[in-house]
Amino acid sequence: MSVSLVLLNDTLRLHDNPLLNACAGPKVAVVVLNKAAFFGRQYGLARANLQRLQQQLALIAELKTALAEQQIGLITLFGDTASCITQLAQRINATRLYCAEPVAPHERTALQQLATRFSVTQLDCNSLLGGALRPQLSSLPHSFTPFRKQLEPLLMVSEPVTPLPNAGDWLSPIAAELYNSEFAALQQQYQAQQPDAAAGEQAALARLEYFIWQGRHILHYKDSRNQLSGSDYASFCSAPLASGGLSVRWLWQQIVQFETQVAANESTYWLKFELLWREFFRWQFRKHGARWFSKGAIKGRLDFSAPTLNSAQQAAFNRWCNAETSMAFIDANMRLLNQSGLMSNRGRQNVASYLVHDLGIDWRMGAAYFEQRLLDYDCASNWGNWAYIAGTGNSSERQFNVQKQAQHYDPDGAFVRQMLTVQQP
Repeated sequence: MSVSLVLLNDTLRLHDNPLLNACAGPKVAVVVLNKAAFFGRQYGLARANLQRLQQQLALIAELKTALAEQQIGLITLFGDTASCITQLAQRINATRLYCAEPVAPHERTALQQLATRFSVTQLDCNSLLGGALRPQLSSLPHSFTPFRKQLEPLLMVSEPVTPLPNAGDWLSPIAAELYNSEFAALQQQYQAQQPDAAAGEQAALARLEYFIWQGRHILHYKDSRNQLSGSDYASFCSAPLASGGLSVRWLWQQIVQFETQVAANESTYWLKFELLWREFFRWQFRKHGARWFSKGAIKGRLDFSAPTLNSAQQAAFNRWCNAETSMAFIDANMRLLNQSGLMSNRGRQNVASYLVHDLGIDWRMGAAYFEQRLLDYDCASNWGNWAYIAGTGNSSERQFNVQKQAQHYDPDGAFVRQMLTVQQP
């Protein structure tokens, strides 16, 4: 009997995961750690540092454990996604593939390759605007405000699904281990220092239970979101949303329930507003595809040639990466990124503006460095926002006066002192 493969790369969770109920009959859960995405290079930079790799390994291990508790095995593979799936399918006589509909162009290309060999079913598991709400790409507004005004008044996000997988249909945990030796060796090699798996499902659900319901910090989100550090100024949901450890539909429904049962104000709305920004970039990436990696992104002629930096620019870029620009506000934010893998939204806008507009460096170098470092790296949000700052995306350029920004958002210099008086490892 033919077997179905269920690829969980972009849905590292049990809650609101339609893939767990997507098909009947024998099926196998599988995750592929894409070698190019975590060990490849772009513009001379590694695409992922050790911290981001370790986090991904930890998230996959967490999903594997959660599935095993449901008596479902998880095959974990390492390499090129299309090749790994093809080889596995040949070994277990699989003819169908079920997966989350991706956003990143390289992931879409891999599925196109697989669709020539298998029946591929894609479910949009990670968007707000699925099903009947799915926008037409041909008429998608070019900028965010028309996008929001067009869709927000009618936006009714579907209820999260409650998967009820029949363990008897799935490959068992014991049987799955027969395929996992290469991945197990990879975990042993690179997971010596366990990272904070805050991007995982259980940590994300617990964090949002605290942020929304217990601490009710959502009620001050609009006022606190521009802070540069701290524990309660933001939801910190970007990392689990990026990994697929948290369902954006589930998060939206939690906000709506809070507004209905407790209180609604500008801050509760603003968190939904930020989720709409995330949604906007997802659909813009589906519309324009690989154009986002061109020098002019979605404006002007296509130019996929690598950024070229003269010796002075290369030195300035290195100082920016290493938090050694002598601009205290920039260096403090870059040190936070290098140490923690995260940075506030306000910090990201300022360091991006400084690199592009003050140093005159190709915006793609900054986007690539963020890809390497960010634990909440999301292809559409990262590259879309960098193009936004550079003026090559969905708006005119955004240039910040860094000194004025520092005076406004760190008036007493507390954040700068906090970061720059600590020894960088």
